[in-house]
Amino acid sequence: MEFIPFSEQHVTAAAHLLVHQNENLLRRFPLLPERITELGATREFLTALLQKPDSHGMVLEKNSKLTAYMLGSYNENPFFGRHCWVPLGGIALPRNNIQHVFRNLYAATGTQWMRDGVLNHYLVCPDMPAWQQAAFSLSFGREQAYAITSLQKPLEEPALPAGIKIRLVVPEDANQLFDIGHWIATHLNKEPVWEPVPQQHLDAILPEYAKLANDDTSTTMVAVEGEKIVGYVVLYTVDVGPGHLLGVPSAGEFAAAAIDPAYRKRGVGRALFTRLINEACQQKYKTLFTDWRTTNLVAASYWPTFGFETFAYRLLRRVNPRYQPFIEK
Repeated sequence: MEFIPFSEQHVTAAAHLLVHQNENLLRRFPLLPERITELGATREFLTALLQKPDSHGMVLEKNSKLTAYMLGSYNENPFFGRHCWVPLGGIALPRNNIQHVFRNLYAATGTQWMRDGVLNHYLVCPDMPAWQQAAFSLSFGREQAYAITSLQKPLEEPALPAGIKIRLVVPEDANQLFDIGHWIATHLNKEPVWEPVPQQHLDAILPEYAKLANDDTSTTMVAVEGEKIVGYVVLYTVDVGPGHLLGVPSAGEFAAAAIDPAYRKRGVGRALFTRLINEACQQKYKTLFTDWRTTNLVAASYWPTFGFETFAYRLLRRVNPRYQPFIEK
């Protein structure tokens, strides 16, 4: 086995490998867009990923033939810290000997990440047992589930609790949306998620929630009691373009959803989310994506009841920072 830094000369061979892998993925998860099996789309995706600032990866060649690769890019934010992000499609493996190849490929690729002082490693991997077993053997753990559901027909809407109504957001809702934008972040603090929510993160997201009141690129619905917003849900078209392998105009994204803690377990959420799913059907979306923390016990059991099927997981390994003095530069 020979490991070589991923470069432009490897894109076409890697794209062919990704197409072959995605053909198997599409057979297992037929709701995923067919574009993941198109050579032009995979080539554009890998080119865009390679051209990102601080993009780093390795290819595995055997007898001068590319047989696997891992490619990600560095970034930094309040939640993840300084990290390397390998998206879905950023890894391709041979059909056989997956665990051996995965382990050695990560060791080779991660060595450069470590030399650059990047200790938080995120891999978005398809929901395939052999992949996850290989990652778990390297001390990765699951953090986020990515799921998809079909929108072939509207759902029957449950009755609303007395005094609750559902409507589209209006500009006058901006201040309330700002004030309640912390609901999701607050929930992440609770057991057994136990995720810190930095104030820097809240300072960044709360104005974005307020903008939903006037955003013509999304559909936001709110549940209200009188003038008080007690729940909200947001629908977008998934990101499209060369850097987004799953992005097609016919796919929507359940981008955010939250209910006032005082109104939970009363059917408000189910009625609100069902209404938005039916709105997505009316907007001619064919599929709907969403994601959730795997440690969020409520979300992990709730979203599958709407037909969402997990097709990928975000895996995370945090290397002990006390190892830094031993990193060979």
